[in-house]
Amino acid sequence: MTEVKTAFVAFFPVIPNNMGSSTVVNSRFKYWPSEKKLFQLSHLKKINNSKIKTIFLKKESPILKILLLPKLILEIYLYLKNSKKKIIIIEGASWVFYSFIVFVALKLILSKTKIVYISHSIESEIRKKYSNILIYFFTFFLEKLLLKNVDLVTSVSKKERKKIKKLHNINTILYPNSVTIDSRVGNKLIHYEYIYYSGSYLYKPNKYAIDYLNQRIMPILLKEIPKLKLVITGGGLNLNYPWLINKNIVSKKNLYNIIYHSLCLCVPLKFGSGTRIKIIEALCLGTTVISTQKGIEGIELKKKNPPFIFDKEKEVIKIIKFIIKNKSVVKKKSLSQKKYYITKYSMKVITEGFLKKNFKYFF
Repeated sequence: MTEVKTAFVAFFPVIPNNMGSSTVVNSRFKYWPSEKKLFQLSHLKKINNSKIKTIFLKKESPILKILLLPKLILEIYLYLKNSKKKIIIIEGASWVFYSFIVFVALKLILSKTKIVYISHSIESEIRKKYSNILIYFFTFFLEKLLLKNVDLVTSVSKKERKKIKKLHNINTILYPNSVTIDSRVGNKLIHYEYIYYSGSYLYKPNKYAIDYLNQRIMPILLKEIPKLKLVITGGGLNLNYPWLINKNIVSKKNLYNIIYHSLCLCVPLKFGSGTRIKIIEALCLGTTVISTQKGIEGIELKKKNPPFIFDKEKEVIKIIKFIIKNKSVVKKKSLSQKKYYITKYSMKVITEGFLKKNFKYFF
């Protein structure tokens, strides 16, 4: 009988690694001790081996995910049933309904299992902004019920921890979003001067940011800088603009190359929850970041200017022009800070610290 086994559960594609949430989960999985296996719902690629079990979807669909939850639950049960100590890590970067069903089912059939809910964001806040009122209240109710009954709940920042306490009266444990960075980026893949944004267009906060850049920012900038481009990665985008370079979904190696060689990562988010992995990655690579206060909230900054924080449209245009005019000086300042962010948001360091503080819950 194996002493300790850990099952990581994700209701989205973790491998291939092509978005912020998958980056965090991959990094956490890498540095988690004990025997472990990742269980993922994925419409991208069917990967099955000793470390990964994929429940494959023909297409990305909430209904299909719900229908396949029993199969996912069975696979997790079969993996854990003969282990003396059982741990389940639910990665909460999807609709909380999936997490709730998996939690209830596995708690019933594996009653002595430690179940941890990793909060990537406050799901009910997102639903309140972008879904109808029934979905919002349903999500809020399930979120409260789940957080009150799992063995351990985490939050990604001090600000998120306060919000969860206020909304649900639940104390969470800090487990910041973190990454494992390979800073070898090589020569430029895109031979233009460009600003950059990363995120799936299918996610509404990203849709707003991408539309804002294309409709409000780029037309003004191009009057003075006609050769400037906007590069987008993340998928789901079907728009055409003369200045737009849509790279869709790219490998992590190419993604880091695109981030590093950009003039800046521009994050004009007005709404969202959690901390932005796209910003943490950029800071760790020494890339200049421009963001709203909402976009960069939860990230503990070493200095400002860079990174630059704006609230109004005129400010972001002024900042981008300043960066272009002084790109070598600004880049040098950004690079000088990257060591701080690599250390601050190292998944290895943060996971070791998290487990040391909470050892009794797991081992």
